[in-house]
Amino acid sequence: MPAIANYRKHLEEIALLSSAHALLEWDQETHIPDKGIQARSRVIGRISRRVFELTTSPDLGNLLEELRTDGALSQAERASVREVGRQYRRRKAIPADEFEAFTTTCSQAQAAWAKAREASDFQAFLPHLEKVVDYQRRFADYYGYTEHPYDALLEDYEPGMTLAQLEGIMQPLRDRLAPFIGRLADEGTPPDPSPLQGDFRLDKQRALARAALEFIQYDFECGALDDVEHPFTIAIAYGDVRVTNAYKQDRLGYGLFGALHEGGHGLYHQGMPEELFTLRLEEGSSAGIDEAQALIIENQLGRGLPFWKAFYPTAVQHFPELAAHSPEELYRATNLAEPSMIRIEADEVTYNLHIMLRTELESGLIAGDIRPAELPRLWNEAMERYLGIVPQSDAEGVLQDVHWSFGYYGYFPSYMLGSLYAAQFHQAMLDTVPDLDASLATGDFAPMLDWLRGNVHQHGAVYLPGELVEQATGSTLDSSYFLDYIEEKFSAIYRMDRN
Repeated sequence: MPAIANYRKHLEEIALLSSAHALLEWDQETHIPDKGIQARSRVIGRISRRVFELTTSPDLGNLLEELRTDGALSQAERASVREVGRQYRRRKAIPADEFEAFTTTCSQAQAAWAKAREASDFQAFLPHLEKVVDYQRRFADYYGYTEHPYDALLEDYEPGMTLAQLEGIMQPLRDRLAPFIGRLADEGTPPDPSPLQGDFRLDKQRALARAALEFIQYDFECGALDDVEHPFTIAIAYGDVRVTNAYKQDRLGYGLFGALHEGGHGLYHQGMPEELFTLRLEEGSSAGIDEAQALIIENQLGRGLPFWKAFYPTAVQHFPELAAHSPEELYRATNLAEPSMIRIEADEVTYNLHIMLRTELESGLIAGDIRPAELPRLWNEAMERYLGIVPQSDAEGVLQDVHWSFGYYGYFPSYMLGSLYAAQFHQAMLDTVPDLDASLATGDFAPMLDWLRGNVHQHGAVYLPGELVEQATGSTLDSSYFLDYIEEKFSAIYRMDRN
């Protein structure tokens, strides 16, 4: 049998087990009873170990070596050998027993985090966090790095990215965002957010979220929408990409934009051909590229005036009280920019400051410069430094994100990179489809989806992120697209001149 056939057969076994693992994770987040968590963590650990063994087996290593120089491979097959090979080398560096123990620890840590957050009790989560951080430090050493141990973990989410490069990306954001935030506060006329504040029944919010997903053509025949504490999207398999969401009864935008955000992730993975799932390229070019797909739908679309003109009748149908406000007033209500405690509730202007804070802290954790026990104090100090506000509890501070319990160290910068990618993709979209906003205002989402499908979604991880951005937009990643977008949009909303 040809090497490529054996390779595909090996990947199929990995894909089947990975699908079962993903389904168990989804169930743990959505429906599992509390008393089932302990047993579930053992099952997840065992399946993870088997996947780990398959992804680090000598047979796979031999196939990768043979296929590395096979000139007859298709473009997707070559990309698969590149990506699977990169993951093979990284996982090969970790002992199987240690990896199984790590996944079990993370499963238990996630459950502990959920309870600790509900009780706003960081000390209850601390022992679990310490174990996860210790594993991540060891893994960074196993992977190897040149400059900083954090670089070794960034590679999992944004191939080729380093902490030094991130610092270079963050500096212009600091230089332009901080003064602009000050101008908004001092010179601008803030929009009135009250139209989206009040008492909004949760069952009606769920119906509105579903309607928003239908607007963006999320395919419910190969998807689902469920409630969770911390929203996420998960690709169980080809034809099964599920989204989750959370709601707040006093804030209509919380659930609406959460649904649009996760729907953007869902569209990305629903838009990939089956071949990419077969070749293990369905996770996408990078976490930042994936995040960009969510942010384009949440922000460039959902927080844009054309969307509100089109979606207005649907919103009023579900909540008749909104008829007292025009689409323009609802658009403005969604775009209040001011410092806030919670990352996932932050506006477009201040959001990346939340990411800079987390990047600073978790890189310090991995370097050993910060002890986990110091996090509540350092978090609060950083919040005051970056945003001028201080959390009053662990729940609205250091415990607000689930990522550290999962062991996702190096993931947070992807959110910032995603906002930069999204702005650049959006500008390229406008350049290619100049009547895009007019189409969206009539409820025609097809031109936007067609551009995303053709330029991003269908490629999955065939291209590295830098290659994909340059191919889709004609230039390398450039933060000026995001900064220009922010300054132009919010200067108009706040009714002040753009300097």
